[in-house]
Amino acid sequence: MIRKLIIGFIFISFWSEGFSQDSLLLKNWSYNTAYSMPAHKWESGLFQPFRYGINQKLELYTNVLMLPMVPGVGAKISLGSKSGLDIASEHSLSIPTPFLNIASRKGIGGLISPEYDFGFIVSVHNSLIASRLVAPKMLVSVKTGFDFSIRGKKPDPQSTIDLPLFYSRMAHYYDGATIRLGTALKGNIGGKWFYEEDVQAFIVTRPENNFFFENTGTLMWAVGKSLRIRGGYIFGYGKYPYITPKWQMWPTLDVVFGSK
Repeated sequence: MIRKLIIGFIFISFWSEGFSQDSLLLKNWSYNTAYSMPAHKWESGLFQPFRYGINQKLELYTNVLMLPMVPGVGAKISLGSKSGLDIASEHSLSIPTPFLNIASRKGIGGLISPEYDFGFIVSVHNSLIASRLVAPKMLVSVKTGFDFSIRGKKPDPQSTIDLPLFYSRMAHYYDGATIRLGTALKGNIGGKWFYEEDVQAFIVTRPENNFFFENTGTLMWAVGKSLRIRGGYIFGYGKYPYITPKWQMWPTLDVVFGSK
């Protein structure tokens, strides 16, 4: 199913005519696409990473909310455009060790049994993303990448956080690498209202608990030039070691703000 969607979206992107990056859609919602923030402009959400445009080809990003617990930084690099298809690469480094040790406790905030402690871990992410405006109010993006970690020793496999969103993004801390495949369709319904539908798969290079799937739907209201409110859902499936059900749905809400 995912493979068919990706192939279909790639076909559409090569078949359709491109449009300018100055479109209303990209001015309001370039996150999760191949397009970068304009030079010297920034935006951030409560959960969406802080993004800052260095120039037309380079964007830096980090998650401000999680920065004290998961220090890290990333870069999006524009690789150019051909026949209206824009391509960029994303690269990031993060250190999840402080968060894992904070979460290893009893009581409030405790997600891991306090008997476990974690050594130094560096998480590395690399990906390619291709985007194309297939209509003045519709944008298609296809993304592929991989995550791996550099660590002194492997954490105990029983110390995982067996929750959707957490487990799939942390699996490579413990064993194997994670291959990520995704495609997203976003557009402008009209006026200040925008939508995004996203499908993403996580494939971990190990023999079990190695496949995760997410479908994300989001509706965004552009309150003003520098304020947007987003809400929606994440519907996910995963092979978790200790929890059921395998299928779960979670609500999402974020407030995005930045320079005009």
